Amino acid sequence: MAARRPMNDMTRPSLRTLRNRTAIALVLGLVAIGGPTLAVAQSLPGGVSTTEGPVQIIADEIIYNPNTHTVTATGKVEIAQGERVLMADKITYFEDSRIVAASGSVSLLEPTGEVLFADYVELDDQLRDGFVQTISLLFSDDSRAAAVRAIRRDGNVTTLDHAVYSPCLPCVANPERPPLWQVKAVKVTHDQAAKTVEYEDATFEVFGVPVAYTPYFSHPDPSVKRLSGFLSPRVGGSGRLGYHIATPYFWAIDDATDLTLTPHYTSKEGSYITGDFRQLYSKGQLLAQFSAGYGNDYADDGTNTGEDSFRGHIFAQGDWQVDDNWRVGFDVERSTADTYLKRFDFSSPNYLTSDLYAEGFFGRSYASIISYSFQDLRSQADPGKTPLVLPLGYASWIVEPDSIGGRLDLTASGIAISRDEGESQRRFSLGAAWQRPWITDLGTVFTLDLSVRGDIFDSEDVYDSSGNDLSGSTGRILPKASLEMRYPLVRATEHGRQVIEPIAQFVLAPSVPLSNKISNEDSQNFEFDDTNLFAVNRFSGYDRWDSGSRFVYGLRSAYYGDDGTTFSVFFGESYEFNDTNEVYDEGAGIGHARSDFVGAITFTPTYWLELQHNFRLDKDDLSFNRNDLRAIITGKRVQAYIGYTSVKDPSGVPNQSDRDEIYVAGQAKLTEYWSIYGDTRQRLNDSNSTLSTGLGLFYTDECIEVGTVYRRDTTRDRDIEPDTSVNVVLRLRNLGM
Repeated sequence: MAARRPMNDMTRPSLRTLRNRTAIALVLGLVAIGGPTLAVAQSLPGGVSTTEGPVQIIADEIIYNPNTHTVTATGKVEIAQGERVLMADKITYFEDSRIVAASGSVSLLEPTGEVLFADYVELDDQLRDGFVQTISLLFSDDSRAAAVRAIRRDGNVTTLDHAVYSPCLPCVANPERPPLWQVKAVKVTHDQAAKTVEYEDATFEVFGVPVAYTPYFSHPDPSVKRLSGFLSPRVGGSGRLGYHIATPYFWAIDDATDLTLTPHYTSKEGSYITGDFRQLYSKGQLLAQFSAGYGNDYADDGTNTGEDSFRGHIFAQGDWQVDDNWRVGFDVERSTADTYLKRFDFSSPNYLTSDLYAEGFFGRSYASIISYSFQDLRSQADPGKTPLVLPLGYASWIVEPDSIGGRLDLTASGIAISRDEGESQRRFSLGAAWQRPWITDLGTVFTLDLSVRGDIFDSEDVYDSSGNDLSGSTGRILPKASLEMRYPLVRATEHGRQVIEPIAQFVLAPSVPLSNKISNEDSQNFEFDDTNLFAVNRFSGYDRWDSGSRFVYGLRSAYYGDDGTTFSVFFGESYEFNDTNEVYDEGAGIGHARSDFVGAITFTPTYWLELQHNFRLDKDDLSFNRNDLRAIITGKRVQAYIGYTSVKDPSGVPNQSDRDEIYVAGQAKLTEYWSIYGDTRQRLNDSNSTLSTGLGLFYTDECIEVGTVYRRDTTRDRDIEPDTSVNVVLRLRNLGM
């Protein structure tokens, strides 16, 4: 490497100043006598430089003293060995002791990205071990440490004397001001190999004020992403649990496995423990969340029995890739009591679902077999009537397109559902569907769909409203043909494109009577909307079949601006040729000659705002039978969601009345460090009540995250009463918290 500036020929020290190749070679030879070669690079006549050996030197001037066997480099000196670089105003190499001494604006750049600053440094000739006077450290993540002195040994262990550490950046206006928090210690040891920082006689300070003392503690160094140790504790309180404190411990079992165990203490519900287990395999993964404790026992009516019992839950899932085609997996969800998950604020589902499955992928074909087990957590649930699915099988074979462009899809499906009490049912189905799309010269898009399916059902303990036993076997053949036509019209404008697309569909199918021997297990909660208006079979399951002939029409219009603005509208209706279709529940908006009108509107005026409106209008008076409005804001400083839902006579949903509610959630960055979060769900119909409300205020910078979260939940469920909770969040960067 070339020196930064030529040497001054007028400088005539008593020692010889190195200016040519011969002198450099002499130094190299002398240095090599006692140990590793010290390579020297400086300006040579004609701009030539030389670099030999494992060490490189750049300096304004290099002087060799043959009497003391020293090499002294001055003026913006840099010594590099591998990825380690030492810089100073003056560096002296003592050949006999193999010591490198640096003084004046000393900095040492480590291969890990850390930078050491000091007034004076003594290192060995490998720049690994040594002594440092008045040291400061800048870690790769911009955290800092300083000490009166330091000793480096084994090339990776640095011991600091009377040190201070903080990841907080200095105040720009007043750099001498104490940081938000820092740790002072009599002795600090940084082991780069073990990636740990250990403190002895340590004091934790906030804005320079001591608030805590410990004789010893340690934490991972900034380069560590995962290491065993305690995480930030969580504190809070609620009317349901009382005062609450949790202290998580993270255990890094190996590179692919870890476990977080968290003991919890509550003043009203006693103690319990939660766990979060993760394991990654070369071709799969295993995840598990669980809790366990011994505390208050509640009767079915919600009263406290005064006795203690075991309580807990487990959520686990795993999946593994067996080979290039097959994958297996499972999900487990179980709780010891119906309201346990709600009581301890884990979640609030109506059902828990466990399954075991295997599925295969063969190009565009697919096969699967799965078994389901459910736990019904609703108050009116009868465990004896909860179904067990063992098994559910499905296979689809998609044949390559034929000579005329058609595609054939062959399917097979079977299921066995059993209950301890109530009906049980078994079904086997075979189906074939052929689809052929084509485009005319005028741009009209036609799609012809021909399908047939055969079902065989066998049921037990099925009774009609009069109590007659309908158990037995039945079957049905379900042919269907449909022809869909789309005529998209596109017009280019000065600032975008406009699309208008009329759509029409004719479906021809026999009207198949609904058999009382077939229970509706997989086609419940049907919702008629714009997404299934043109579906050939509108039911997602097999137990109900969308039979009968119909004519469907709709219109889609959209505008796509060059600036990203989009606006789209869809509106459509279905006309059934058979006046009454008994497969649909009353109030579903379909089943009579004319269906309700369904539609959707989407407007994106800018990149950070999207407005959505989905609706179903009564066919007679155009009143809203379902009305969903959503506003989604995704700005740089503000993210928000506003949703309004109104449902009149929701069909197929037991024990649920008309619903009219609004949900608002959002977060905003108030300043560079302060942010706020809030959400609320309001019922707007007869009760006009607040269902839930949450509010959080957070402060986050480079070294700390602190916040408080308030939540109010007014729902009731047996032993679960309305509740208010306040929790505190505190995380200190780089302390494992």
